[in-house]
Amino acid sequence: MTRCVAGLLMCCGAALAGDAPHLAVVEPPAAKVSVEEAIRTGVEFLVTTQNKNGSFGKRTVGRNYELWCHVPGGHMAFQAATTGLCYMGLNGVDHQPEASKKAQAKTLAWLVKNARVKRAFARQFYNVWAFGYGLRALAQALRNKSPGADPDEIRATMRSIIEACEIYQSPDGGWGYLDFRVPAYKPSWSTPFTTATIMVALKDAEEVGLAVNPKMLQKGVRLLHRMRTPDGNYAYSIDWKWRPKGMINRPQGSCMRNPGCNLALRLHDDGPEAGGLTDGDLRLGFEQFVKYHRFAAAGLRRPVPHESWYRVSGYFYLYGHHYAALSLEHMPVPDQKLFWPEVVKGTLRTRQLDGSYWDYPTYGYHKYYGTGYALMILGRCPKEIAATLGPKPDAEKR
Repeated sequence: MTRCVAGLLMCCGAALAGDAPHLAVVEPPAAKVSVEEAIRTGVEFLVTTQNKNGSFGKRTVGRNYELWCHVPGGHMAFQAATTGLCYMGLNGVDHQPEASKKAQAKTLAWLVKNARVKRAFARQFYNVWAFGYGLRALAQALRNKSPGADPDEIRATMRSIIEACEIYQSPDGGWGYLDFRVPAYKPSWSTPFTTATIMVALKDAEEVGLAVNPKMLQKGVRLLHRMRTPDGNYAYSIDWKWRPKGMINRPQGSCMRNPGCNLALRLHDDGPEAGGLTDGDLRLGFEQFVKYHRFAAAGLRRPVPHESWYRVSGYFYLYGHHYAALSLEHMPVPDQKLFWPEVVKGTLRTRQLDGSYWDYPTYGYHKYYGTGYALMILGRCPKEIAATLGPKPDAEKR
């Protein structure tokens, strides 16, 4: 009897796996919507599932495997980062119903008080993600003169986060989120993509009038250049620098991390004349993004970090699409027309029937941070390009 039940379960599992769409080559049913509809339903999902205190995401989990996360600090960081992404997503799209405006005001009030998160544990500092996305969300609120918090209070929180970024900058000039080697006051380990996340946020802070130590920025730029390989990819971390052809450093493993690193250098370098990245460098990043996209898609929703081909993790996916969208704003119009459809179609592949988006299971945060990313991507797509995407009318099909 036991063998029969086990065999039945195995058959059911195989059938379900056979029915599951291969996201690298097939659009799932939820992806077959217009950009306008995808934005509207994403906004509805966030507004109707927002926590009462204005934040997004939950600390609960229904799986038997999860990311290493100390309590309560690790979850404070995850929630603050998630909430920052959701705020930017809601605030950055044209679809602004009254319910969304009220939700944004509550979220901004929460972020001002909670975005400056303390370190969770000596070897674990996920709070850098809260710094990166909290800082950008607060800068966006200042730029747009959004309601929900006093501008002076917003600036005070931003200054506190900028000071914290200096504290958590490693001696090599970058930022990381774990450190298994030296559990010291100053972390000893960094990754280029975490560094890029902080560097992009610091640029946003500068643009709304906050002072940022130029030496901190110079160190970050040097680290990114140091981690960039001759073929236009980025070593995964400082220790992977010495294995330039390691799987995760190849374009198949790096294509979703490249856009953020390229963007950070474009924003903070002195320009191509001084050795900074050129449009050609950015274009190479997008060509690799499109060519090797299938390897990122193969890692979607796998619960164990780096278990997919070329050590890809599912959480590379929407992160990469988000920074690709930001990078496209710095590209010539012909390149935007060429690459925007790829970024949008890749984003829609993660859409769910309830209007949410997600790429990697993370406690109860993934649908929220994923939807925040997706709204930030879709809301930036030029309308003339967005209008050409999505399902075709029946008349056109015939």
